Amino acid sequence: MSILLSAVTGFIFVACLLYLYRKFPHLSFVEYSNKLVGKPLTILFMLPFITLNLYHLSGNALDISLFMTATMMRETPLYVFVLLTLSIVALTARLGITVFARTSTVLNLTVFGVVLLVLALASEQYQWEHFFPVMPDGIKPVLLGASFSYSFPYADIVLFSMLLPFVDKREYGKLKKGMYLSLLLGTFLLGGITLSTILVFGPIAGERIYSLFEIARTIHLYEIITGVEILIGYSLIAGAFLLDVIILYILSLVIGQLFGIKDEQIIVFPLALIGFLFSMVIISEGVAKWNEFVLVTDILLVTIVNLPLFILTAVAAWRRQIE
Repeated sequence: MSILLSAVTGFIFVACLLYLYRKFPHLSFVEYSNKLVGKPLTILFMLPFITLNLYHLSGNALDISLFMTATMMRETPLYVFVLLTLSIVALTARLGITVFARTSTVLNLTVFGVVLLVLALASEQYQWEHFFPVMPDGIKPVLLGASFSYSFPYADIVLFSMLLPFVDKREYGKLKKGMYLSLLLGTFLLGGITLSTILVFGPIAGERIYSLFEIARTIHLYEIITGVEILIGYSLIAGAFLLDVIILYILSLVIGQLFGIKDEQIIVFPLALIGFLFSMVIISEGVAKWNEFVLVTDILLVTIVNLPLFILTAVAAWRRQIE
């Protein structure tokens, strides 16, 4: 129920993005914001966007590193994984959108296949009585869960406003279908993972930090199919890596267009370095502090960052009526 509620916001974000793309097919979010509300307001809109996504860039690299140190390589210093992750992310983003778009196709298909395989293999562990009672504590936990899944992944859809100008306007029909279909598949996958976690772990499902990894660890079929969790480790790392590449590339585009930098690629490595320093600052305050940021502060900041999308959509619609 929580995922369905937050998915509604995702569809609203996609509808706004597609409307603005139809109005300004060759302009990015920064460029049509300049056109609609002027440069000063655009800078005001984008400064929180840049700050939040620098946190997300460092946070994703930190999540990969925490996963590695918590589950596989416990003796390795955390900063080693953060540095390696952001270095590879920077190199990939530096190569440009064509390279990581091709890479993401392969990685996304394998991740999707691995997750479906694990959910199918784990069906032997499902205990359907864990599914009941439905909403035993009322609507409040549902709304709390919806707010969390709203901040990630649905609120991150706004990132793609910077990538839509790379799409040929003649492909609008395919773009529209593709974005809505991707959103539906993502919702289906997220819902399936959540449901599987509940069916396997029951009342303690909420305490599982890496729930899909924990599900995979329960799979032991005929003493032959074991160690499936390594596939989930790959999926978690690949997904976070791709998201970091997209965030870093978009950050370079935003800053470049905002401040008139002609070659945005020259700021990719400095941004990655800032992300590394952010990660070190975050972890120096403790994992609990980072979890508090993700669960509370991030939701508020994401809402503030996404407000300009609705403002620009309203301004574009108002101007169209005047014209």
